[in-house]
Amino acid sequence: MQNLTDEQLVEELKFRLDQSRKSLNDLSVVNRKLVEMNRKLEESEALKSNFLSNIRNEINNPLNAIIGLASQLASIVKKPDVSELVTMIFSEAFHLDFQLRNIFVAAELEAGEAMPSIEHVDVTSVVRGVLENFSAHAADKQVSVRLSLAGAVSENPLYFPTDAQKLQVVVANLVANAIEFSRPGSEVFVVLDQVKGGLMIQVQDQGIGIAEADLKRIFDRFVQLDSGPTRAHLGHGLGLSVVRSLIDLLQGEIQVSSTPGVGSLFTVMLPKASYEADGITFAEGGNLFLFDQMDEK
Repeated sequence: MQNLTDEQLVEELKFRLDQSRKSLNDLSVVNRKLVEMNRKLEESEALKSNFLSNIRNEINNPLNAIIGLASQLASIVKKPDVSELVTMIFSEAFHLDFQLRNIFVAAELEAGEAMPSIEHVDVTSVVRGVLENFSAHAADKQVSVRLSLAGAVSENPLYFPTDAQKLQVVVANLVANAIEFSRPGSEVFVVLDQVKGGLMIQVQDQGIGIAEADLKRIFDRFVQLDSGPTRAHLGHGLGLSVVRSLIDLLQGEIQVSSTPGVGSLFTVMLPKASYEADGITFAEGGNLFLFDQMDEK
């Protein structure tokens, strides 16, 4: 290594010091840009959250009015032809409301805003409410829906710590699918039980069933086994993906077994959620998420 004179050594140190200062300045510029980018991202997230909230209200409020008015008209109108039209209005509005709410839940999950809100939930009442909401759709499809309360649940209301609205979305989608893919004259069975300290919900249908090769795909977003312009069943392929995401959020599990031409069985297992003692609220009734069904006359 060549020996440097004092002057050369000083010049080399100055050069390296200048290079270090330039690097620090460049890092400072990059840091300021990152801070500014982060601020803009936070503003963008806030705008997206506000947009989701506002658009949800803008859509749900008129749909709420349409469903409510259709229900009232059904109790007033006695002419069969007019009553049939009112029932159709209610059915279409209810279906649109259900699908839009799935879209909003999917958007919240994508944005990371679907955090659980743990309550002491009357699960029996919530499940009964869901079945009541879909009774008109079941009647249109000529499908019977039966609820079975197993074990101790058959004697006493089942209160369970979980997220009431997310539980209702899960049950609603499973019941809606079971009804949609059932044959006329068949039955859908819903079983509610408390197993090993956890909550078990089963939804079984006597429908068209699912091929073994498709069992893993049904939980993917936007996947519809019945696709194409001539598809016979409604939906956008969001329901089961929303169900799985919500169950994962609640740290539960979902299993499905199916035989083509015989039917499908979906089993949901949810553990008890933890909550702060001073933050417990009670959720009862089936009107937490979906609108009450129209009275049939």
